[in-house]
Amino acid sequence: MNKALLILSVITMFMMGCTGTKYLAENEHFYAGEELNFIQDSAIVKRQKLENELIPIVQPNANAKLLGMRPGVWFYNVAGNPKKEKGFKHWLKYNLGSPPVLVENANVDQMASRLQRYLINEGYFNAIVTGEIKLKKHTGKAIYRIETKQPYTLRNITYPNTDSTYESLMSTIEENSILKKGIRYRLEDLKTEQTRIEDFLEDRGFYYFDDSHLVHLADSAMGDHQVDLTLSLSNDTPERARRKFKIDSVLINPDYSISTDTTVNPIDEAQLTNYEGYTFINNDNYMRPDILAKTVVFGPGDIYSQKAESRTRERLMALGTYKYVDLKFQQSDSSSLTTQIFLTPLPKKSLRLELQALSKSNNFIGPALSASFQNRNTFRGAELLEIKLNASYEVQVGGQNNPPLNAYELNFETSLTIPRLITPFNFDYRSLRFIPQTKMSLGTRLQSRINVFQINSFEARYGFLWQESYTKRHELYPVNLSFVQLSQSSSEFENRLLTDINLARSLEDQFIIGSIYEYTLNTKNGVKERKSRNHYYFNVLLDVSGNLANLTERAIKNDEESSSSAIPYSQYTKVQLDFRYYRKLGVDKELATRLILGAARAYGNSEDVPFIKQFSAGGSNSIRAFRARSLGPGTFEQDIDESSLILDETGDVKIEANLEYRAPIAGVLEGALFLDAGNIWFWESRPDEKPGGSFGTDFLNDLAIGTGAGLRFNFSFFILRFDLAFPLKTPSKWVYDDINPLKRDWRRDNLLLNIAIGYPF
Repeated sequence: MNKALLILSVITMFMMGCTGTKYLAENEHFYAGEELNFIQDSAIVKRQKLENELIPIVQPNANAKLLGMRPGVWFYNVAGNPKKEKGFKHWLKYNLGSPPVLVENANVDQMASRLQRYLINEGYFNAIVTGEIKLKKHTGKAIYRIETKQPYTLRNITYPNTDSTYESLMSTIEENSILKKGIRYRLEDLKTEQTRIEDFLEDRGFYYFDDSHLVHLADSAMGDHQVDLTLSLSNDTPERARRKFKIDSVLINPDYSISTDTTVNPIDEAQLTNYEGYTFINNDNYMRPDILAKTVVFGPGDIYSQKAESRTRERLMALGTYKYVDLKFQQSDSSSLTTQIFLTPLPKKSLRLELQALSKSNNFIGPALSASFQNRNTFRGAELLEIKLNASYEVQVGGQNNPPLNAYELNFETSLTIPRLITPFNFDYRSLRFIPQTKMSLGTRLQSRINVFQINSFEARYGFLWQESYTKRHELYPVNLSFVQLSQSSSEFENRLLTDINLARSLEDQFIIGSIYEYTLNTKNGVKERKSRNHYYFNVLLDVSGNLANLTERAIKNDEESSSSAIPYSQYTKVQLDFRYYRKLGVDKELATRLILGAARAYGNSEDVPFIKQFSAGGSNSIRAFRARSLGPGTFEQDIDESSLILDETGDVKIEANLEYRAPIAGVLEGALFLDAGNIWFWESRPDEKPGGSFGTDFLNDLAIGTGAGLRFNFSFFILRFDLAFPLKTPSKWVYDDINPLKRDWRRDNLLLNIAIGYPF
């Protein structure tokens, strides 16, 4: 009990120090944030939405708090005044620390005016906002009183119909308008509509048209809280903004530099080459003309399109060969444009060496050396040739083994990525925003757990990658070949294989001859979706192996016994779904969730799915309260004393769910609270090997549940993560009644520290 009181006393003293109040001068108060008080008004239809829009406007932002503490202020003050612009004290003060935000920094009258202007622009023309500061002992809060009054809505929307230039397009412009009768007046909607019209006209040849040529006139005096809008052209709209332009000629410089600038150095006619209507400057044939002609989506004779210009720029950059892409259009006559495309190449060849700190989901960490060679234009067609050599040495931390397991890995891979589809069929993908790719790769890997086992593997792939949109990506490898071989194993590991038939069969020498398809949706990559409070990630993986080989074998043998093959190839189907949902909870705060569902089934001439294709659970990116790959299958639990050599539990079915709350603490330091649940199972019961390991109707009772808290150092270019977790439920029983952080035995047996790079999901 004395120890408990001592620990509580230390924690209390630390919390009192971290509040930062002892650093306040007389009559100083910490700024405790803002409070928006809306006067009850039936006109506020979506009060919470409006409040969420107003809060980011209010300045300043109060210091981040954690359990009543202001750790950022404490770090800032305890560091003192560093004499150097580098070193620990400077890092502590300006990276972890943050200066105190005081009530004196808040100008409530100015903020009230800013909030009122925002509401007026949102259609609340009669809104009234006032502000005041309410002080407590050491803090002060800004209180804003908001009276929105009734908002104004759109009554009539009139588009110009007197200008013959746009007459044929006006009906389409009006039909697709985002402005509708009855919606609330919003200044942002008016600006968005003007931009939409500009884009619409520029896509139809009006190169010199600009949204500044459009004027919205608003009349709110006619109706009861209603606005009449009239859209018109400004009086100073230039004549050329009223004309359609077409492309007269396209000149492409595929190896542009200052020395080849055509505005400085006249073009030598002998250097020019014509290909399908395009004019190229040869420049030692850096890039084949047919490649660039298929990448540029407009040509001579086409009506100018802003969309085609933007898409061409994106496609040229996507080749991965160019550092800069510049398109210039010049008026050649009253209705024509000459186009020049300047392409500045990246260095064709590069050699890169990297020393990394490696972190894996199975709690192995250690140094890694990576060497890579790239040729970005191997055959003058923007083909990317990559040769990679990776070597790593790892030690398992937070594991049950004493001494800990050591491992090393060597990986050699060469790949060729071609920015087009190499298939027997011809595809016209000129109109696509993103260029599809063909990828071929060969690789070999050696994985060794010192004094335990060594696995050699060889892999060959041929497939296609294409980006459907900013948020959707596909990968299809119709040819996916690999060979896995257990080349060395210790006597202890051999004994493990004798008692674990599933592991032994999954590690048999075997070929994997199949196909893989993967689809990914990530709304965080969307241009319009980036401002959204909600983001989604969805990935589906389909991995099929052995079917074509089995059919071929049957056709050759042509007998009923062909299913029992002398050729050691695997036959299985594997499906995995990964769904994530991210919800923003204010500035820099986020709720992240994930659900993983996976199933793999061996059939035909295979009794088990290959070891490298099976599922596992536990570890720094999985269920963090349990050691990596130690969970399951089902309620089966290994005797760690008897199997201390290695814990590598795998299964055919996987269910995993994660919930994590993330919030800033101070500077680069972030905090997290998390809850993880999940397990793996076999399809069939194996009572002699692993009792309780089969998947059944009561699978929910087999889920393991863990919770904990984490600290993350977010250095922008990478995130160093520390997650401390403990179990609430093992697969067989609830253990929350046993939780006692003050007891050494409980901490030793249950607390698990996960060290990793990056977020878990």
